[in-house]
Amino acid sequence: MKKSVLDYIVLPGFLTGTLQNHARKYNQPIDQLSFHYNVLPHYRSQEEVSEARAKLGPDDTLPMDEEIESPEDGVLVHGLFIDAARWDDDKMMLGDALDGEMNPPCPILHMEPRMNYTPDPSLYTSPLYKTSARAGVLSTTGHSTNFVVAVYLPTDLSSDFWIEKGTALLCQLNE
Repeated sequence: MKKSVLDYIVLPGFLTGTLQNHARKYNQPIDQLSFHYNVLPHYRSQEEVSEARAKLGPDDTLPMDEEIESPEDGVLVHGLFIDAARWDDDKMMLGDALDGEMNPPCPILHMEPRMNYTPDPSLYTSPLYKTSARAGVLSTTGHSTNFVVAVYLPTDLSSDFWIEKGTALLCQLNE
């Protein structure tokens, strides 16, 4: 399995913690917070991050981290893959998959907590799964334990187009 940074943390707990920190910082009710997604024009290879991190001490900063401005709120997430689509860097939106390209990388996502956020209906609601298997045991919430969160991505095609293709984001690939 090709792993991403998200495989080394308990993802749902990490995202909940991000919302909790934001709620405490601004004294807001956590149940009214959800994520707005900003796709940054930067990619990060997990292999390169792991290699660079191995050469640093625990309190050192990766030089590549200084290339991207840290957001005031939220978290930057890298290491995701796109299934049945690709990211069009020219248009800065979801694009149709290229022939022969399987699971291209997703650019860095800024997951920004917002109060009472309602996504624009023109955005594609992409599921984010832990693995490419997509299936999982149903949890008490009625969601698959493999499902992480819905990510809203810009596109110039209809959501039906992406749904029919089975477009999703993945934390890791089976290889």
